[in-house]
Parts: sequence; structure tokens; C-alpha cells
Amino acid sequence: MYYQTQHYYDQHIDGVFKFLFEHQPKKIKQQQYQQVLAYFKQLDIAALYLLFALVQEYLPKRAKILCMAEDYQGKQEMLLEVMAHLVKN
Repeated sequence: MYYQTQHYYDQHIDGVFKFLFEHQPKKIKQQQYQQVLAYFKQLDIAALYLLFALVQEYLPKRAKILCMAEDYQGKQEMLLEVMAHLVKN
């Protein structure tokens, strides 16, 4: 069976990925945070693994090693912590 995450989740994954890696003023990130958090929470397990893979590919080598050591729950918590840190005053 083929599981397709493309149509519904692409915008959600893209929104979270851009929030994490695009440089924007903190005020804009703060305005986007609730929407991006909602996108993240709507992703199913397959879409989250796709997001984890995309994030891991974008990271520098040492950060990849740390990311690879985390399990599913750890990766999920790590991304939530990073998103919260980006909007922290």
C-alpha cells in the first residue's frame, strides 16, 4: 500500500520548515508561531518523519549526528523546543 502525504501535508511541512530555517524578524516569527504550531500538531506520523528527514538534511554534520540519535518522540520535542526558542523574548 502506498501512503501519500503530498497533497494535504505539503503546505504544513513547508510552513514548519520555513519557520525553522528562513531568516525573518522575530516579530514576524512571533505572529506566525501559533499557525506553525497548529500545522505541526496536525501532521501524522508519516508526514512528521518526512519533516524530520528534511530538517536533518538541512543541518550541519555535527547537528545531524545529534538529531540521528533521537527517537521519534525526541525529534518531535526537539523541533517544538526550537520553534518556541525562535519566538522567545
